[in-house]
Parts: sequence; structure tokens; C-alpha cells
Amino acid sequence: MNIKRIASLMGLILSVFAAASYSQSVQADFDKSFNFMKLKTFNFAIQQRNPEDPLSHDSLNDGRIKTALESKLMASGYRTANAEAPDFAVAYYVTTKNKFDLREYGYGAPRWFGGRDIRVDQYTEGTLIVDLIDVTTKQLVWRGRASGTVELKGVDKKINKSVEKLVARFLKDTRRTA
Repeated sequence: MNIKRIASLMGLILSVFAAASYSQSVQADFDKSFNFMKLKTFNFAIQQRNPEDPLSHDSLNDGRIKTALESKLMASGYRTANAEAPDFAVAYYVTTKNKFDLREYGYGAPRWFGGRDIRVDQYTEGTLIVDLIDVTTKQLVWRGRASGTVELKGVDKKINKSVEKLVARFLKDTRRTA
């Protein structure tokens, strides 16, 4: 009876770790010597996308990302620079990579007792990279990266969540240096 409880608990723990591997992760790096307090207005950088770039053939998600970035930055107090020169430019990129998730289900010692069941799932991991560039010096001052699984179902919600996390991280990072 105890063995069944331990096996069930181990299965639960493994499934929690597997679910966590599919969630979004956010990382960032920035110039700690840069004065982020002077940034008030922004525009989007003009980007030439090469044919291998997933956004070069996907105007739907390109528009979703741009709209989400614009609305989240504006909600955070930044303005788009219409006639004036912006304080910073926003550039964004997307990468994708096919990955495998390997899980083993079974009981007993291998080969001698019990059976083994191995499950292999293929999925696509996508990464959204956002760069903030000081237009005066043309230098990168902040870069954020959000990674997670790519699925067609709910892609707009995932994009909004990624952008929300990235902008929150940007605000956290820049307050630290202010």
C-alpha cells in the first residue's frame, strides 16, 4: 500500500515539473549605468525581417505583438512620439525551436519486474525578444526575453501575457537604476 502511495506522489511531482516546463519564463538584461528616467516617448524601430524570421510571413502575430507592446508601454506612462523624435525605439524578434518532452511511466525495477511506458511529445518553444534602444546613441539599453510553448489556440492571450511580463520586468529593472 505504501509503495502505491509513493508511486502516486512521485507521479504527481513529475507532472507538476512537466507542467512548469511548459510555462512562460522571462529574462532580462540592461545597462545599469543608463538613466532610464529620461525615457518618456517611444516609437518602433524599422526592422528588415529576413525570410527565416517567423514574423516575416506572419503579419497577424507581428501586429499582435506590436499592439500589445504599444498598449502596455502606454499604460505604463510612456507616450508614442508622433511628430517629435522619440527617446527610445522598440524592436522585437521571434524565434522558434522544436523540442521534445520525454516522460517515463512505469513501475518496478527495469527489465526484471513490471513494465515501462515511455511517452515522447514534440512541441515548439517560441521566444519573444524585445529590445529598447536609446535613439541618441543608437545603443541597446534593455533586452527582455519571454519563452514558452507555441500553440495556435489562444495565441493572442499568450502574446499579451508575454508582453505584460516583459513590460513589468522592464519597469522593475528601470526603477532599480532610477
